[in-house]
Amino acid sequence: MGAFDRRSILVGAFNGLFFALPAAILQRTVFSGTALAGVMLAIVFFAGALAGYAAARPLPPRALPHGAAAGAITFLGAEIVYLIATRDFTNPLGLILSIVLFALVFASLGTIGAMIAVSRGARTK
Repeated sequence: MGAFDRRSILVGAFNGLFFALPAAILQRTVFSGTALAGVMLAIVFFAGALAGYAAARPLPPRALPHGAAAGAITFLGAEIVYLIATRDFTNPLGLILSIVLFALVFASLGTIGAMIAVSRGARTK
């Protein structure tokens, strides 16, 4: 990660995880099977974009890859916590495919958040 600013990525991922972890836990436990499960899922997706925004807000060089990395780390952190809590490893191939797919989704969300941060930063200068 020589071209990446690790501090920016970690700050972004921490901001994303601040929202993603509680919402994911509530979605899969307390609100499972209710209408609020969808709201919690929306908050988890918002957390991916928030991570990208927070990673790109200091306007590092190559801000969009920073946002993508922060979004993907946000998903991976939440998924690791969930897998440790549930210990559900029944279908390893399906698990790997779903992790790759959703890591790409969250990287895209992080890139969108980074694009918003870059456009706002360009307007304020």
